[in-house]
Amino acid sequence: MTIKIFVTGTDTEVGKTYVSVGLLKLLASQGFSTLGIKPLASGCEQKDGELYNEDAMQLHSASSIKLDYQAINPLTFIPPVAPHIPAEQQGMPLSTQLVNEKCITAMQYPADATIVEGIGGWLMPLSYNETMADFVVANQLPVVLVVGLRLGCLNHTLLTYQAIQQAGVSMLGWVANCMEPDMLAQQENISMLKAWITQPCLGIINYQQRPEDALSISDIVY
Repeated sequence: MTIKIFVTGTDTEVGKTYVSVGLLKLLASQGFSTLGIKPLASGCEQKDGELYNEDAMQLHSASSIKLDYQAINPLTFIPPVAPHIPAEQQGMPLSTQLVNEKCITAMQYPADATIVEGIGGWLMPLSYNETMADFVVANQLPVVLVVGLRLGCLNHTLLTYQAIQQAGVSMLGWVANCMEPDMLAQQENISMLKAWITQPCLGIINYQQRPEDALSISDIVY
């Protein structure tokens, strides 16, 4: 059995890496060989002449398969901005084709389970005519949507959910990441999302809970 999943979010800083690492650990505990990939990353730091991203490093650490770091995070940029901006400034415009070329080693590696983490939200631009969603469509990757539970999440989630549906890719489910310990009407928000989203909730991660303890892979492993 081979599993490939694209993890996206309702926005940046909603817990995509948190959930991706949890999935990698949970799948590994069930005997799957695992590989985490982050094709694009901004906000990187330079070390020994190479750029490293903290989120990608967490994926690398949580993976049972240890490819070279540059294979799992091939497109890296220092400024913490949308990646198309520094890419253009460096004379290397982003495209689905470029991302595919840079990720080919990792994407084709024979792991039992590959988790591909996006950058920002679902429609993060690669250029003036492509977004990260085009990469997902080109590779026909099933999607897991991470919802950061906070004020405004209902609108952001339903817009993202609608866009994923319109893209025509499979959505395996969604994860509620409770980011604020004292969020008002948290359970009511979760109930509303369950009513609107037909795909299963794969887990409700309480504030500061280990994601692997809250997630379920029963709807992923098939």
